[in-house]
Amino acid sequence: MKVLYRVLSSLFLGISFLSFISPFLLYWFIHGDDERYVWIISGPYPFSHFGSGPFQLWMGIGFLLMSLLSAVISLIFSKLHKKAEGY
Repeated sequence: MKVLYRVLSSLFLGISFLSFISPFLLYWFIHGDDERYVWIISGPYPFSHFGSGPFQLWMGIGFLLMSLLSAVISLIFSKLHKKAEGY
């Protein structure tokens, strides 16, 4: 059980990190090149809404909330791991 807690804690910590950097990578992906920007917003939904400021804001907030939730879950599994070891 200790190994499972440690693996889940690491997994959720990794998800938290990826979710934290996702808004920055998404912004770079969308606005990194003018031709790519036009290609993205010309696509079907949800890509057509990527050029919208409010849509990008809500996606960024969603990624950051997911990052926070994943970090909290990682801390819970870390505490369960320490409790299982007897610390």
